[in-house]
Amino acid sequence: MAVWRIDPLRQGYQASPRERAGAFVFAGVACALMFLIMWKMGAVTGFGDGRSDRLTAIDLTDAGQDDKKSAEKQPEKQQAKQAQKADAAAVQPATAPPAVPIPGKVEWPEGFIELSRNEYRAGDISKMKRQEPGNAAPTSGGSPGDSASVGQGPGGVRLYAAQWYREPTDAEIGPYLPQRRTQGDWAMIACKTIDKYHVEDCQELGESPAGSGLARAIRQASWQFLVRPPRVNGKPQIGEWVRIRFDFRAKKSVSTEAEEG
Repeated sequence: MAVWRIDPLRQGYQASPRERAGAFVFAGVACALMFLIMWKMGAVTGFGDGRSDRLTAIDLTDAGQDDKKSAEKQPEKQQAKQAQKADAAAVQPATAPPAVPIPGKVEWPEGFIELSRNEYRAGDISKMKRQEPGNAAPTSGGSPGDSASVGQGPGGVRLYAAQWYREPTDAEIGPYLPQRRTQGDWAMIACKTIDKYHVEDCQELGESPAGSGLARAIRQASWQFLVRPPRVNGKPQIGEWVRIRFDFRAKKSVSTEAEEG
């Protein structure tokens, strides 16, 4: 146990020589243990013989990994760009070489059709065979059985000859006709064909005698009419206009003849 003495001639406490020696020994042992620990951990190697291990630095940050990834992706990007350039070069159409002027060549005007001798000979109408009048082809064209065109109707629409699917009876149109009718009276209307052989939007075209009201009566009774749609190129054309003519022969007797054009 350390004993502290108070020197009356000096101020404070002072240790004895034995105590100082013990403190030095304790400090030396502590330093030796610290050195031993550092040597075991590898902090001190070689002991000054000039040979020492090389220190290796390891980068654990994300910046280093990003740089490495970008460096790996650069070759891939370059390859993709080269492939795109090659595709663009392949898509570009080859430009035609400029026309070389030929000396002595005739410059034809715009729209002129140049024909060879054989083509000129084939187009000579004087050498064509004449057809017999009875074998003349129809000028209107189309297919056999097409409806004949009979002029223009309201608004300039084309009118076709009407072909009945079922002719109206006297009982259907009688209530709409006026009482006074004579032999030779007639009425004409134009109607638009719709589905199921019906007609709509009928309009008056003419009547005889004028002002008799026959055309108006036929137009009012047209909701009962059943008319075939006109045929063009062998196909029925629903929505086209047809012309319907009624010839009155006697009272309550009507002749509804199809137009032949």
